[in-house]
Amino acid sequence: MFYNMPEIEIEPTFIGKNESLKFIVPKELFSMSTGPAETIDPESAKKFSNYIRGTFKGFQAARKTKYGNESNTKTKTTPEFWEIFEENAKDLDVDFIGYTAVDERFIFHNLKVYGKNAILLGMEMKWDKIKTAPSAICEIEVFRVYKVLGDVTLELTEYLKNEGYKSEAHHPFGGKLLYGPHAVAAGLGIKGQNGLIITPEFGPRQRWSIITTDAEIPASTPKDLVKLREFCEGCGACIRECKGQATYENPIEHENSPHTTHIDRSKCIQSILDNTYCSYCLKICPQGKRT
Repeated sequence: MFYNMPEIEIEPTFIGKNESLKFIVPKELFSMSTGPAETIDPESAKKFSNYIRGTFKGFQAARKTKYGNESNTKTKTTPEFWEIFEENAKDLDVDFIGYTAVDERFIFHNLKVYGKNAILLGMEMKWDKIKTAPSAICEIEVFRVYKVLGDVTLELTEYLKNEGYKSEAHHPFGGKLLYGPHAVAAGLGIKGQNGLIITPEFGPRQRWSIITTDAEIPASTPKDLVKLREFCEGCGACIRECKGQATYENPIEHENSPHTTHIDRSKCIQSILDNTYCSYCLKICPQGKRT
């Protein structure tokens, strides 16, 4: 497998220069229960444990996918190549595929990114589970998608690397660049009032990952998102009903940066710990609800 290859460093395509973007994994998340047997049955608790462990393992594996690219110099592609790629992705239950150039303004400070283009991958979190938020059932679904989409991202990255294209995986639990602005640039959705990406298909109920690559990418097919944007601007449920009161009504603008902060990180994490893993923002958005 790619993560057993010799770790030979190559020159990165970008190094994050935006000092307002610092990648920090909250230590509190590593102390989360990996099996809430007191609230769900033992089989579900075991699944939850496996999803959390699989998520952290995949996150670590993604950071090693920069290795093994030493001989990958191909850039040319064909429409047929991407047809096959997208068929493979959809067979792996990927719901969204989009393409855009990497925007280096949204790379985390001092992190190295390999590949000039971004392939966006998105996967739905199922409404029948999300509607139970805040609950262990909801959070099992959240971590299921983190784990499954992470594994898919690693697999598709390996596919591109084997085809000769320099590529790097960015796990849905956390990558080296912000996914939201790239999902918007790829025309997959809009940025909601709490900073989450809202899609016509599922509202905020999807997780994103990115594969950065030097492979030439096809143009994304734009969606008509005007009505969705207008609805979101007049709604504000995610701000009013946030259980942790973590969403800023007026997002924080950062000097000399297009990045804006929509959520108080510490309050959000505390709500996760206090409110059975929370995720209430995924439930209350009217665009994500299904009858």
